[in-house]
Amino acid sequence: MKCNESYKTYPLYLKLSALSCMVITLIMSFTMYIVWPGLEQISYTLALVSEIIGGIIILIVWFLWFLLAIASAGATYIHPILLRIANRFIYLLFPVSLGLGRVFIGIKKDELRQSMIDLINHLVGMKLYKVCPERILLLTPHCLQENTCIHKVTHDVYNCKQCGRCQVGGLLGIAKEYGCQFIVVTGGTLARMKVKEAKPKAIIAIACERDLASGMADVFPIPVIGVLNQRPNGPCCNTTVDIKKVREAVELLIDKDTYERNC
Repeated sequence: MKCNESYKTYPLYLKLSALSCMVITLIMSFTMYIVWPGLEQISYTLALVSEIIGGIIILIVWFLWFLLAIASAGATYIHPILLRIANRFIYLLFPVSLGLGRVFIGIKKDELRQSMIDLINHLVGMKLYKVCPERILLLTPHCLQENTCIHKVTHDVYNCKQCGRCQVGGLLGIAKEYGCQFIVVTGGTLARMKVKEAKPKAIIAIACERDLASGMADVFPIPVIGVLNQRPNGPCCNTTVDIKKVREAVELLIDKDTYERNC
């Protein structure tokens, strides 16, 4: 799976985040210009220190953005720790980027969420993260299960009979094949609790734009690949997912040497 082909909308968020950085820089610079005379009257040292701090904040903001740009281009190796800090920066910029996107191009919140998810997926998929299969967690919502099914899988996914009426069976097959952990949850609170219990090193999460965007931020610094579900029957009812994309995400994260030795 080539990242540039799989996550096509990520440049939008990168561009809007750059615009956000420009706005932050202008606000910081204007504030520093305004407060300088007053602080200088109190103490020249205080004024100078405030200017230095403001300058450092601006430098950090642009350093993190350029880190994202360089990583997304695959121009050079970025250490995973720095990449995770940059990922956190993505989440923090979302409200500013959304406001600017609405003003300048009329973007909707879910569209920007999709772009942000694509950017995070793209960064995780730059072959910087390699994980043993048993430390990968497939995390899915209960709405993927056929709502009339009597074999509830939220307590134990192995209650699934893999009858083919929904895609929980297909996901269970992937988990068995590769040896991944697999959990079906009823909501965000339970998802966070299950992640703490499972202690994964990487997560493949299936959800809608809103739940993916908030969930990716909640489990930071664990790397997450988000796979959007499809909602032919409306939200939270008999949703579906592209099983092929889930399999590709697993294969992208797996440490193949470890997997082949165990097989």
